[in-house]
Amino acid sequence: MRKYLDLSLIGIKEHTAYLNSVWASFLAKIVYLYMQFALWNALFSSNAGKSIPLSHDDTIRYIIIATIISTFMECDVIGWINQQIQSGDVANQLIRPVDYKAMIFSKHLGVSCVRLVLYAIPLSIAAAAFYKKPLICRGQLIYGIISVLLAYMIQFLYSLIIGLMAFWLIVTWPLNMLLAAIYKLLSGSWIPAQMFPDLLSKINLFLPFRAIYAIPVTIITTSMDKADIMSAIRVQLIWLVILFLLSELTWVVGKNKLVVQGG
Repeated sequence: MRKYLDLSLIGIKEHTAYLNSVWASFLAKIVYLYMQFALWNALFSSNAGKSIPLSHDDTIRYIIIATIISTFMECDVIGWINQQIQSGDVANQLIRPVDYKAMIFSKHLGVSCVRLVLYAIPLSIAAAAFYKKPLICRGQLIYGIISVLLAYMIQFLYSLIIGLMAFWLIVTWPLNMLLAAIYKLLSGSWIPAQMFPDLLSKINLFLPFRAIYAIPVTIITTSMDKADIMSAIRVQLIWLVILFLLSELTWVVGKNKLVVQGG
């Protein structure tokens, strides 16, 4: 357990090594949130806002909470694995007396903790002070936190699966760029899932993406019946199990096809 804690600390130190980069990232997130706020306000002020299925306040709350969650939900696992394979360092990592997947998760967890403290919490305070309206349904906050934790694990497993594909694809960044665009759209990170066209909504029911943002953000910001909340969390649990099994399969197959470059 100690070695995995040390790996988390390494992730923390690596992320905070360059303070200028930390400040730049935080300012970029503030600018992004403001742009989202301004864009949706302009949309609702125009005639186009009349056709939006969510109210103005519901949409703004959704966008603010989704942006805050995204600050620590971001996952660099795909890039880490690609870099290790291309440099040949993955060979050294695999012979260490630690589980490779647990090592990756520990490092990711450390980075997420830093992002939570340095980005998410200050951004939450700034958003609450600026918006001056309730952002969350307090009675559902516990369920929301549980849903966010499940979404965090789903996001990690999804990224891990794509990253492990580099064990036989060598380079996955073209695939990652394509899947990242699809993921950002269908997860509800950019646009509330309630606004999707009927066909896209039906397709999304069979994909894991909405379990990452749409479900936890909706639970946190929208008043729901307990039965609906439990049903949404049950969907997340199902996808968590499916992605875990897929990640294990990808790991087993990938190790047998690994080709190391640069080492």
